[in-house]
Amino acid sequence: MPQFDKITFFTQIFWLTIIFFGFYFLTLQIFLPKIAAVLKSRKKKLSSGSSGVSNLNEEQLSVTNIRNTFVQNFIEDTKNSLGSKVSLGASWLSFYLTNSNNQKLTNSQSKYLEIYGNMLAKHYSSIKNS
Repeated sequence: MPQFDKITFFTQIFWLTIIFFGFYFLTLQIFLPKIAAVLKSRKKKLSSGSSGVSNLNEEQLSVTNIRNTFVQNFIEDTKNSLGSKVSLGASWLSFYLTNSNNQKLTNSQSKYLEIYGNMLAKHYSSIKNS
């Protein structure tokens, strides 16, 4: 069998050892420090990320509470403002209608009574004449 040939056996073991240790030292000097740095940075990101997520959740909760109180205060202020404007408008309208009724209706009623009186007078005078 060619694998156990005594002539090529030594050279195969020699090159196997050279290639193995070369690859071993290459891995030890280049690849392992890079892998260790990546793992270390991942660990830092995960540790800061989990605390960052809890901080983010707390901040989101506080922002939601602030927004809810702001909206509630805004709604109450709007309700109070609209209520005061509606009551002010109602009082203005009642005042305007009262003044209008007192001034304009008095004039129109007096004219109506005058015209109606003239019509009755003409009617009675026509009855008397007939």
